[in-house]
Amino acid sequence: MSLPTKNRLKNKKDFDAVFKKGKALNGSFLFMKALPSSRGYPRFGFIVAAKFAPKAVLRNKVRRLLADVIWPAHLLNIPSCDTVVVVTKKIPTDVSSVRDDFVAVLHQAKFI
Repeated sequence: MSLPTKNRLKNKKDFDAVFKKGKALNGSFLFMKALPSSRGYPRFGFIVAAKFAPKAVLRNKVRRLLADVIWPAHLLNIPSCDTVVVVTKKIPTDVSSVRDDFVAVLHQAKFI
C-alpha cells in the first residue's frame, strides 16, 4: 500500500527547501533530510537514482518498500515534518537489509 497523497512530497520547491534547510541523518544505504513543518502531518519524498538501481522496476520497488515501512503503523506517530530519503549506495538484493537500515535511520531521527 502506498502513502496517502497528503503525505507525499511532490513539488521541486518542497524538495529544494528540505535539502537547503533540513537536518541530515545517515544510514548505511540511505541519507535522510528532515525539515519541521506546521502542516500538522508528515510528508515524505523518496529518491532512488538510476546509478544505484539501474532498472525502473527496482527503483519503484525500493520506493514502495520504504513507504511500506512507515505506512500505516508509524505514520501517525511521526512528527509534522517534510522528509526526503535518498538512496546513496547500490541496493542490495536483500530487501530486508534496506528495510532495517531505514528503520534504524528513523530511530536515529527519533521518528519511531
